[in-house]
Amino acid sequence: MEQSYADFEVIAVDDCSPDGCGAILDEYAARDPRVSVLHLPENVGLGRARNAGLPHATGDYLLFLDSDDTLTPGTFRALADRLDETADPDVLVFDYARTYWWGGTRRNALAHVLTEAGDGTFTAAEHPRILDLLMVVWNKVYRRVYVAEHDFRFPPGYYEDTPWTFPVMLSAGRIATLDRICLNYRQRRQGNILSTTSRKHFDIHDQYERVFAYVDHHPELAPWRPYLHRKMGEHCLDIL
Repeated sequence: MEQSYADFEVIAVDDCSPDGCGAILDEYAARDPRVSVLHLPENVGLGRARNAGLPHATGDYLLFLDSDDTLTPGTFRALADRLDETADPDVLVFDYARTYWWGGTRRNALAHVLTEAGDGTFTAAEHPRILDLLMVVWNKVYRRVYVAEHDFRFPPGYYEDTPWTFPVMLSAGRIATLDRICLNYRQRRQGNILSTTSRKHFDIHDQYERVFAYVDHHPELAPWRPYLHRKMGEHCLDIL
């Protein structure tokens, strides 16, 4: 709420949380008309909670902020300026830094991929290294009309970012980058799903099935199949 660029809306989704966050959100909404709160009657998980918030968005662009991460000062102004410079791309990819519980900070090791993309816009085919970046939802902003036209949605389960990010990036006609740390990606001592042991990690197979189903319905993306198979293998090995 302290961002210098003030023309934004916050759609806060209370996914039937067991703590007091719902009441805290309502307090913010009462103080600031830019905040609206959506209270879900039951816990539906991260992907479906994002889906629930999507229809309430009215802005030109969408940014998904996870509940434990923070935006750096000046982020919205930098994003808005870059969107103007690149004439409203479908997707704008920005940088982040990992912040650790012991106070340390480490910038994304692949930040150079953002500068290599150049000043203009491009497609994934023109700069495939953009897909080497962390394939998550929160290091990008998305043109809302582009998302609506393609009816992009998040699936249930673990690794819900995967069937969103690959289709969004592969279908985008115009992608731009911003070589700036806009988000602090909090690294907890505990709580990250990658530090857990559970059969829920097998959801990764369902998520890649959804990716390949999308490719099947878009024949122009067929040349990406070998690449996606390789990325799937790397992802599964990381999880293992």
